[in-house]
Amino acid sequence: MKLSLPKRKSKQAEPAVADGDAEAAAAEPGPSRSEKRARKIAAGKHHSAEGGKDVAGWVDSRTNSTGIYTALLARHVPKGTNWFYTLGSATMFIFAMQAITGVFLAMYYTPSTTQAYASITHLTNDVFMGEFVRGMHKWGSSLMIILIFLHMGRTFFFGAYKYPRELNWVIGVVLLVLTTVMGLTGYLLPFDQRSLWATVVANNITASGPVVGPYLADFLRAGPEVGATTLSRFYALHMMLIPGLIAALIGAHLFLVVKLGTTAPPWVKATRPKGALGEETVPAGVPSPDDAEVPVGQAAASEPTPEETPVSEPAADPADAGGPDAGNAGEEPADPGAEPADDGEASA
Repeated sequence: MKLSLPKRKSKQAEPAVADGDAEAAAAEPGPSRSEKRARKIAAGKHHSAEGGKDVAGWVDSRTNSTGIYTALLARHVPKGTNWFYTLGSATMFIFAMQAITGVFLAMYYTPSTTQAYASITHLTNDVFMGEFVRGMHKWGSSLMIILIFLHMGRTFFFGAYKYPRELNWVIGVVLLVLTTVMGLTGYLLPFDQRSLWATVVANNITASGPVVGPYLADFLRAGPEVGATTLSRFYALHMMLIPGLIAALIGAHLFLVVKLGTTAPPWVKATRPKGALGEETVPAGVPSPDDAEVPVGQAAASEPTPEETPVSEPAADPADAGGPDAGNAGEEPADPGAEPADDGEASA
């Protein structure tokens, strides 16, 4: 017995539907050239934007740049802040300007006792905008010292050095010392008569310090007197060591500022934290509602107030008063030295 095989569907089983769709599609007008171009441009913009988002997300997932941005620029600032709070940012901006202008000055400066002054003269008179850059660096050093003093004064008078910001205050003091040393080391670099003798005076003042003063003066002078080795040492300290320390301490300073927050001005009353209980004023001598509560199973022992105390009448004669203890009410207390009465007599 042979089984019949299933019949194959003919490819022309649905010719009417396919032909109808083709005729409908052919009847509709296609997009014009301008529309195709606009779609292509829009698709390109979309893909480029998505690609930029992917790159930004890739960088953010590895650097946490969003969290850094939120901590630095989107953090909470207390009410009452004013222009006094910008002194720290202004000092940091001046330090950045000093670093940039110092790099340009180092391109033309020669740290030599015989060529230092000539290189400074060439930079000031011959180099394009050399006088402007040197003036920014020169006056910027004085401005940085002024701003850091004002910033620390604001911190002190506003009480921002107290708990938990003591470490940030110590870092600020170290930054102040490094800034003054930065100005001292940079003052000798032109190596003219004024800078030379000013450095000699400053070094002698340093040597007069207790215990470590003479050793520190010998380290800075780098020899028996101020000369070529002193200039080389001051140049190395001014260009590499001190700026690196200042940059590192500024980073630690900003980290603590972001972590601990900004203190409110002293004239602004601190707000009560969310969820804290309100303050209650209880007059003196009046018990609070909590004190009036009595535990279950115990009686409240309270003394009557003067208004509630009844007025007592004069005491009557004990003999006229009735009751079981009336007869003993007027008796005097027994003599402590007397012998106790016999139980039989007492009962009789």
